[in-house]
Amino acid sequence: MSDPTPRTAETAPGRFRPGPVLAFVLVTFAATWGIEGALIAEGLRFDYLVGQSSPALWLMGVMWIPGLAALLVTLFMERTGARGLIPALSLRLGSVGPYFLGIALIPLAYAIIYGLTWSAGLSGFDPEMESLSALSGTPIGQDTALQVMLPLSIVLGPLINFAFGMGEELGWRGFLLPRLMPLGKPVAYLILGLLWGLWHAPLILAGLNYPGQPIEGILMMCLVCLAFGAFLNEMTLYYRSSVLAGFLHGAANAQGYGIWNWMFPHAHPLLGGAMGLTGVFTWTALTCLTIAVLRKLRRD
Repeated sequence: MSDPTPRTAETAPGRFRPGPVLAFVLVTFAATWGIEGALIAEGLRFDYLVGQSSPALWLMGVMWIPGLAALLVTLFMERTGARGLIPALSLRLGSVGPYFLGIALIPLAYAIIYGLTWSAGLSGFDPEMESLSALSGTPIGQDTALQVMLPLSIVLGPLINFAFGMGEELGWRGFLLPRLMPLGKPVAYLILGLLWGLWHAPLILAGLNYPGQPIEGILMMCLVCLAFGAFLNEMTLYYRSSVLAGFLHGAANAQGYGIWNWMFPHAHPLLGGAMGLTGVFTWTALTCLTIAVLRKLRRD
């Protein structure tokens, strides 16, 4: 299961080169904010959309902007040849163990998140998913949710969402993370998490995830990206694989658009759910556990 060689950037980070980092950030933000800003100017809003619905295809396409920016900067600014892209962007599959581990851990994390949310009185509880049944016009029920929808989101969901999660992780974890590591792990994690959170700002201002609370929503998104991002960072550095990060990102998205929002409706956007404080606490705990386990594996 384990691939015990930690990433070279973690053990021998070398010299920090601000040029490629700034170029990546400028291209990524300019392209993303430009596209989303144009759509928002034409009237795009998320406030009145069904909160549990899947994002539009164009929104998934935007997730590839960091990856494309990483490729451009790596090829044309760092002058890396095509053969050098694999080590330059950590484009390796690695061992299969952490992929299966992610399939188990991430749904468990979501179960904990929504268990905390409901027990704290921050959401409703609709085990029969009557709201989804009413929207689809077809009775669903708890048995279908747990025996069909949840297993599909665990097994097939990561593979489907990997196509889009990889676009982000090729940029954030494949390109940016190792190039920030010369600044030290805490600083690298902080900068990456804040940039990743701010990257979502236009959509949050348009009502995504935190409708009616745009400024607080941006701050909370930064906290979520710091917490969940730290888990992805640890896994990426240890297994030397941005592909793994893309898979784990896809697995999280599959759960985020799965049964949880329907079974625990009307979660408080800032305090409950995967994008609220319960999510921040759970992802932070998972990161701490991951650090402890990987540290033991390094010693062994």
